[in-house]
Amino acid sequence: MALVSRAAHTQRGKNILTFGVFLLISAVLWVVLSLNEEDQVDLRMTLKIEHVPDTVTIVSIPPEHVNVSLRARRTDLLKSTLGREPSLRVDWRAYRSRGLLSLSSSELKTLARNAVGGATVLSVTPDSLHLLYTNSRGRQLPVVLDYKVTPGPQVALVGRPTVKPDSAMVYAIGSAASGLSAVATEPIRISGLGETTTMRVRLTTPARTRAFPDSVDVTFHVEPLIMKTRRVVIEPIGVPAGTKLITFPAQVNVSYMVPASVYKHSSPQFRVVADYRTIDTSAPTRNMRLRLVDVDENLQNVYLSADSAEYIIERQQ
Repeated sequence: MALVSRAAHTQRGKNILTFGVFLLISAVLWVVLSLNEEDQVDLRMTLKIEHVPDTVTIVSIPPEHVNVSLRARRTDLLKSTLGREPSLRVDWRAYRSRGLLSLSSSELKTLARNAVGGATVLSVTPDSLHLLYTNSRGRQLPVVLDYKVTPGPQVALVGRPTVKPDSAMVYAIGSAASGLSAVATEPIRISGLGETTTMRVRLTTPARTRAFPDSVDVTFHVEPLIMKTRRVVIEPIGVPAGTKLITFPAQVNVSYMVPASVYKHSSPQFRVVADYRTIDTSAPTRNMRLRLVDVDENLQNVYLSADSAEYIIERQQ
């Protein structure tokens, strides 16, 4: 500090100090003049519709924001936007009439100008607002899924997908929803799903209707597959009367993959058959093909430990 004090009392120190003071004054003047200049800016204003009665439901989906292009002094812009996001507030009571909330371009510009302290509004997007509303009560309808999901390798979809919430309140203008019995989701198309997955999916409704909520959480449950083997009796079929078909062995192992949660009590009712009508008596060996039938389509990687068996034919007297 003593060194700085001695330097400030020298002629060079005094010159530097004087230069610094004038530089500070110039900077302040530049900031003041700059803030008093007009500037054109684009603002993104949150749209808020206020004083809507509890008995009224706005069916048309309003935009979340309104883009406003305006010209104003920079000081006014700072005061309007500093510390908060400007919002365009629409009083439902002032602009509603016979089922329609409507604002023209000039009315939107007026609201935008009031929101930013009297700046000159050059344009607003959208340039008008026309929203349908209804006083009618809604209908609670179930949510149905429009989906096609295939699992990845070594995993399986387990049970039906979970939907939360499983119903939605649907509001309509007039009879727009009279034939509606359920609310469908947007199409869900996934291939190779490898793990349990939850996603947010929008609901679809006809024109002049709206669902609350407008989206639901859908969960697809996925489990790993485990190999399981069962011993199954070979069943002769197509055998003529008075004839007996005997296979060696009489039983064969069938392997298949099942989800881990059902491994202990899984007992699918597939059959292994030996069809007498497929026997080729001219073949050099007495072997016949075995075939799996009635296989549950949910089972994966189903196969026989042996696809053929020896046989003998007995003629009954």
